[in-house]
Amino acid sequence: MAVIATITLNPSIDRTLEIDRLVVGGMNRVKSKIDHPSGKGINVSRDLHLWGCPTEALTVIGGSSGRWLVQALKEQSIPVDFVEVAGETRINIKIWAAAENLSTEVNEPGPTVSERDLEELLAKIRAKASRWDWVVISGSAPPGTPPDFYAEIVKAARQQGAKAALDASGAYLREGIKAGPDLIKPNETEARDILGWEPRDKAEAVRAVEELNGLGVDCVMLTLGKAGGFVCREGRVWQGIPPAVDVKTTVGCGDAALAGMVWALGRGKDLEEALAWAMAAGAAAATTRGTEPPEWKLVEELFPKVNCIRHR
Repeated sequence: MAVIATITLNPSIDRTLEIDRLVVGGMNRVKSKIDHPSGKGINVSRDLHLWGCPTEALTVIGGSSGRWLVQALKEQSIPVDFVEVAGETRINIKIWAAAENLSTEVNEPGPTVSERDLEELLAKIRAKASRWDWVVISGSAPPGTPPDFYAEIVKAARQQGAKAALDASGAYLREGIKAGPDLIKPNETEARDILGWEPRDKAEAVRAVEELNGLGVDCVMLTLGKAGGFVCREGRVWQGIPPAVDVKTTVGCGDAALAGMVWALGRGKDLEEALAWAMAAGAAAATTRGTEPPEWKLVEELFPKVNCIRHR
């Protein structure tokens, strides 16, 4: 069974507050609160672990909040390694207005990292990557991270024989693509960062994944929220339309889709089936609270309901 590691440079404690309706500038009373260890790569590891897939989370932490995050992962029996830096791991606030079916996020920037911190992280990757089949590099970068650092991670992983999946934005995605990752997972805004234009309809989505695939990336998955996603590999383009679900959150859905995609590719699934698993996982994640991983049973139930359409 494929071992899928994740790398999260800027993890967080995600604090989800449920309210009835969001009153801007007024009083909002919290109906429930839940804290989860999070960050995009950590979300992927939590999903994979719940589904029975071997995973390891490699991350960067600071202070008491960072120690809480590591302990929370250990309590879930998720293997975790980390580089400890000065400062505090961030706490991100997710406000879920249930009556409006609306999520509002307030994210901290995270602690500043030094060149020495990043070198320590790279050394860990070089020492471990030969045991990994896939490495998922995902999420924002903390202050102090140079734009080409994700590219350095991709190179380090691939030099040890692991495949690399990259889910980033802005300069980190632009520079990361130059290292030739095996998979990227942009949304429409992140695609615009690379292409200079944002795909707004089906035809433009097809064109976008083809152009991104032409940049030296083996496989591209463009995610479009509840509208689903498009993948392109070796000139083949598929669209995946997820089934309708009772949406309780939009946080973590893209991470679950990426987990589903890498899980499927790691098991040798073809492009259409891998996309269907990704869409099923993303839809399942939308039914959970906060960044809770979706149960595998629900992913399996949704999988045959995904509509996959070939465009090329």
